[in-house]
Amino acid sequence: MTRDREPDEMTLEELYDQAIGNMERTVHRLAQRLPQPEMVTVGKTAIGFRYSDKGTPQAIVQKMARVVSSLRAARLLLAHGFIGEQAAMHRMIDEAEQDINFLSLGMVYGETELHRTFLENFYQEEFEDPTRPVQTRIKRGNVPRARIHAYLAQNPAADADPSTASTTMQTIHKTYSGYIHGASPHLMEMYGGGPARFHMAGMRRSPLWQDHADDL
Repeated sequence: MTRDREPDEMTLEELYDQAIGNMERTVHRLAQRLPQPEMVTVGKTAIGFRYSDKGTPQAIVQKMARVVSSLRAARLLLAHGFIGEQAAMHRMIDEAEQDINFLSLGMVYGETELHRTFLENFYQEEFEDPTRPVQTRIKRGNVPRARIHAYLAQNPAADADPSTASTTMQTIHKTYSGYIHGASPHLMEMYGGGPARFHMAGMRRSPLWQDHADDL
């Protein structure tokens, strides 16, 4: 039998593994406390598992599962040098974490109309009939991210300076947006070397790689 290693004896990679393992176990435990999802069908077509109770706890668990999966995906992308794609994954993680906090604080301090609208949009299906996607597409509603930032900055558990908190969240959000939407300054991070060219098979040797590793 081997003893558990103390945190100060572990490498960053081992700590990362341990943290993600703890997160995954937490998601499983929370999911087990909820009524289990059921397979949904439209006509004779099965479209996937869905929670029958479209509530806040179910939404939080789904978002938490996405965070854990995306942290692993970001790590794989970094290892192979796909730092732009990794940064896009960070935007997904950042938004999911904000959503978890937003929904959790609503449970603690009382859900608002903003929470109810968020949940309505979150659970909306893409199509009325998945066998006829073009004809039955449903326009998805959206709660502006700035409103979630404002709520997080001003809720009863927030710091005393909501303006700075909101501005910080929006700055991070916009920085990652360039990777999601393909802004030129972000795409040009792929260009360089000797001779200079676009690097499309990973950038493990790029001087930018360490910055993205630190970001993760």
